[in-house]
Amino acid sequence: MNSQVMYHNVPTPPGNVSLAAAAPDGGLLYAGVRCINYISAPPANGEQPQVVTMSTRINILALDVSPMWGSGNGGPTKPFAIVGDDLSVQVWDCGLGEAVIGHKAHQHQHEARDVRVVHHTTNSVLMSYLANGNILSLDASDLVIYCVASNSYCRRPTFISPRNHQLTMVRCSPYNANQFAVGTAMGNVLVCDLRKMNIVYKFHGHKAPVCGLAWREVPAPREEEQLNDLTSRAEQWRSRNGDQEKPKAKPPPLSKSRAAESDDLFDIYNFDHLECEFGAPVAARRRSSEDCGGGFVGLEKPAGAAALDFVEACESMKADLLATRQEAENIQHVEVTLNDCEPTKPKGPLSDASTSSNKHDASDSTEGSLEVIQYSSSSDDAVIVDGEAAKPKREVLHHIYHQAEVHASGNPQAKSEPQSNLQTVPAVSTETISSTSANNTRLDSLLVSIDGDEVMMIWNANTGAHAGKNYSRSKAAGKLNNVYWLNDQVIVSLSRHQLFFWSLEFERKMLRYKISKDKAHSCHLQDIVSFSCDSEKEMIWLCRNNRQIGMMNPRKGQVSAFYGTVAFGVRAMAECPDDMNKIALGCSDRRVAFFDISKLSTSCLPIDSVYVASNVYSLAWSPNCLELAFGTFDGTVGILDVERMKVKTHLRTPHKKEVYSLVWQDNCIYFIVNRVFGFFDLSKSKTEPVIVNCISRPSYLSVRGNFLFVGTDDGLLQLHERDSGMGKSWTPFIRQSALLARYVTDIAWCPLDSNKFGVAGNDKSVYVMEFQPAERNWKTMHTFRASAEKASITSLKWSHSQKHLLLTFHIEGKVCLWNCNEPEKPPLTIVYHCPMWCGMFLPTNENIIMCSGKALSVELIDIKAGDEQSICPKVDALLNVKWASKSLTQPFAPVLTAADKKRQRRDQRKMAAKLQAETANEHQKKVSESETPVNENSVKDIPVNETPVEEMLGALSLDKKSQKVNTKECIKCKELEAGQPPDSFLTHSRTCLYLTQKELNKSALEKLAIVLTEDAAKIDKSVLMSKLFSTKVMAKELIATELTNLKHSNTKDIAPLCLAISTFKLREELEQHMANKTLTEWHLSVAPSVSFTLWQDCCRAYAKQMEEKGFVMHAATYLFSLGMQSEAINLFLANEYYKEALVHARICLPATDPLIKTIINKWLEQLEGTGNFAAAALICVLDNEMLRGYSYLRKFRNCTPEIAELMDQIKRIGQLGGVLDGCAPIEPIHNGSTAEH
Repeated sequence: MNSQVMYHNVPTPPGNVSLAAAAPDGGLLYAGVRCINYISAPPANGEQPQVVTMSTRINILALDVSPMWGSGNGGPTKPFAIVGDDLSVQVWDCGLGEAVIGHKAHQHQHEARDVRVVHHTTNSVLMSYLANGNILSLDASDLVIYCVASNSYCRRPTFISPRNHQLTMVRCSPYNANQFAVGTAMGNVLVCDLRKMNIVYKFHGHKAPVCGLAWREVPAPREEEQLNDLTSRAEQWRSRNGDQEKPKAKPPPLSKSRAAESDDLFDIYNFDHLECEFGAPVAARRRSSEDCGGGFVGLEKPAGAAALDFVEACESMKADLLATRQEAENIQHVEVTLNDCEPTKPKGPLSDASTSSNKHDASDSTEGSLEVIQYSSSSDDAVIVDGEAAKPKREVLHHIYHQAEVHASGNPQAKSEPQSNLQTVPAVSTETISSTSANNTRLDSLLVSIDGDEVMMIWNANTGAHAGKNYSRSKAAGKLNNVYWLNDQVIVSLSRHQLFFWSLEFERKMLRYKISKDKAHSCHLQDIVSFSCDSEKEMIWLCRNNRQIGMMNPRKGQVSAFYGTVAFGVRAMAECPDDMNKIALGCSDRRVAFFDISKLSTSCLPIDSVYVASNVYSLAWSPNCLELAFGTFDGTVGILDVERMKVKTHLRTPHKKEVYSLVWQDNCIYFIVNRVFGFFDLSKSKTEPVIVNCISRPSYLSVRGNFLFVGTDDGLLQLHERDSGMGKSWTPFIRQSALLARYVTDIAWCPLDSNKFGVAGNDKSVYVMEFQPAERNWKTMHTFRASAEKASITSLKWSHSQKHLLLTFHIEGKVCLWNCNEPEKPPLTIVYHCPMWCGMFLPTNENIIMCSGKALSVELIDIKAGDEQSICPKVDALLNVKWASKSLTQPFAPVLTAADKKRQRRDQRKMAAKLQAETANEHQKKVSESETPVNENSVKDIPVNETPVEEMLGALSLDKKSQKVNTKECIKCKELEAGQPPDSFLTHSRTCLYLTQKELNKSALEKLAIVLTEDAAKIDKSVLMSKLFSTKVMAKELIATELTNLKHSNTKDIAPLCLAISTFKLREELEQHMANKTLTEWHLSVAPSVSFTLWQDCCRAYAKQMEEKGFVMHAATYLFSLGMQSEAINLFLANEYYKEALVHARICLPATDPLIKTIINKWLEQLEGTGNFAAAALICVLDNEMLRGYSYLRKFRNCTPEIAELMDQIKRIGQLGGVLDGCAPIEPIHNGSTAEH
């Protein structure tokens, strides 16, 4: 490794959304997972390479680089912009590595409260930089222009209809600050004008969503060669038409029409290239038209019998033109050029912009002008301007008016003037324009687009013409397709994870570009995710699928520089014992990466990774260093073949939890998962896990020869020895020390001193201890303590060259370097903005610390660069963002219509009326407040339960305040009553025959009239009261009718049950309520009248019903009444009713029942999770678990004298002296909490 080469950051892999952009200085910006990466171009002259990784904390939807990159001008030196998934537009400075300014104009009110509710995609907000450095962003409803200099924005309703166009891509023109292009899901490409706020051109041709757009200004095709070829084209025209003219009637005068597009003047009668195409005349018809009508078509036939020679006419016109231009400038004349005789160029499907006349065109035809009917062809695809009608597929007949009047020059002393270039008339013009001078070379602004079907099309944004198209033979549709300009003649496209190079060649015959495969550039890679082109250097940046970033020279087809990547959150680092330069990294993106330090160079960052199907939490090298074991998030232990870079096998542990400790010794792999210690014996053919039950609640392990060091979840350090009788079994602990208040996270051995090790955990203390194998004991050498009150250390690492240096990595975002030779000295501290997981000294240079954290990939920090005691390499990137305000001056505001002005005046009147009403209310309130003392004296004797006078007068008093409190309490009571089950209240019912009562109260006279008719059938049908004075059967019918009415009205009183008992159908009624889960306590009370078994069934059903509603006490009560004590206790335990479960278990279960111990353990876990360590210690002492109670008291972060005294009493009463050696509590603190770092 070159000692001069150092990368401060390791880039992260590209994210799911392929966003990459080449910076103007030749570097690459691309988006990772919640981060942005910048890689500079490979430096020259021994300079340091630059890699910057910036954490965004949110996903990125869009990314673009500012054209002002590197200019500064008082703002960011290297600005770029992103769109986050919270729909905020942020401007970042790559030099600072943080966000500087931004706006939230696209956040709506309902989304601003919680942006995670709505899942936004890359099409939610589209963003691109304008040519002037401002930012344009679009969503479905709004268009926002963000001024970076003033940090303000202007928001306008979009003029692109969201109903007709679903936008997928936006790209602003780098040459015109008011022009931008968008692609839609229907395959349309819209060129828009920001100043006019309208759509200029609407291009058709794609049949799939547009995936990529790219702008390029290229020189317009030269046309002198076309004019030099006039003679041969004219001869061909004469040969088709013949030398003799036939008499023909004079045609009627022709009206002006649009100019047809062609490549030269005399190609208007050439139909050879249109054979067998739709709209082209057949050969027989062409011959008939040639024979009939002679060789001239126009308004006036030339004098004489000789045929008109167009070659002679054009040469004469050219000579006259040169003579005319040599006249003096003060002579006024009409200048006619060869462009007046030159047809326009057909550039594919004619856009509707051709219907608009050019402002410089001559409107009046001069006398003696020549009018010619010209035949030309249009392309296969029509172009439509938004708001106008579509043109047909073919336009065969076009009329062109030419000015033929030439004025002779009268000045013999002609002024010499350079010959002007002949400009081609754009497709949007209907007549010719004057030619420009040779110094002004016309540039065409070309826009290339690619869709999901790999179809690529080129458009001329100046004229609205179609300039080229290629057809894809592949049927594969991809969303990662993209396109860039490599130079003026070469286009690079990405499809099917491959790069394709296309060369452009202008066809004079079709006047469009022919797109063909380019053979001068090549790329053989087939795993490309995204790419970006540096047009100045003609280099291509590649983001590959194997997590590597490369820079390629397309002419050689070779990758000149490549950089490996590592995702955020590396949780484990382990160097190979045989080769310290090879470092294994356990990544959080389901990969294991290998970092080879020896191959590091300015153009190479050698990191290779392997997919392992789950996040990696721990690593362990095999004794022969040919394999690597890794523990994952889902409880599996995998074995990786390092040489073949392939996963060899997966071993399943007993639990699907994190494997947070792993050791490989001999043929055994030891692991800890979910507080369970076990190992795999690889010497056996069937590798099943062996669980060691004698070790309780382990959190970390370390094997040293025949000794096993275990850190527990309670902060204890235990020493176990291998059982001599059973070679692969361990004895119970022979030594134990209470070191930490919480779980142990790491036990690290010094490589230069085999008996020295460090212990750290979820506490602020770090213990450096010396192991004495002969005595099977250890002693504390040093104790370091972090200054933070809630410090927590995740891992330790010793130096390989200096045995007194120790690194600690903290969850609060610190990396501390401790010196054992100077224990009283505060440590060197590196401060980060995120939790730090792991790290080490760089093997080749221990002045460099390599570390990783939650929002870091791999960071390399030079600790000898300065003499500071504290280093802060990174800060929170979103800490100092200045959010923009809405601009008061909006330069792009459209002109208000009469309706808008009327609406604006109406809103102003409403606001004025509202202000007037508020003023009147304030005046009335002041008057009421002035009368308040009089009212208070008048209401002192009014009881609280009566309506106070203050409510009528609108004044406040103490009585009313108390009334408000009571009102709130009543509302709360109502809410509690609403949440109660329907059987928890009683109502006074005066009847259960509601329909009968209704007849008596409301329609007694009507029913009496029916009864007096003496019609029995009508009486039985209409009068329910008659059934009360009839037989038993009729009375049952009355009850059935009333029951049906009560069930439909969902009556919750006892009336339905009373009627059901009267009809002797109580069993059916209860069974129906059991099925519907609508039982009440009334049903349970009458169920024994049917049978005891039915009552038991009702009780079980009611208990289940109450449990589902959350009334655990009700459910358990009925279970106890049925004699189901175990079920009731388990119900209490499942719902965390530990006290109730324990008291019933003590009464109903035997004293040795294991359920009692289960209840206590669950109760302690719940108290520990809530932080109630005092209650947990009390329960442990009452249960005679002194050691466990002692460990709970140690978990207090602030150990007061009272807590220390209680700990001493527990240790004395429980006789824990032999278990706890007491090294931790009485050990002096050398650099305690006074050390600030």
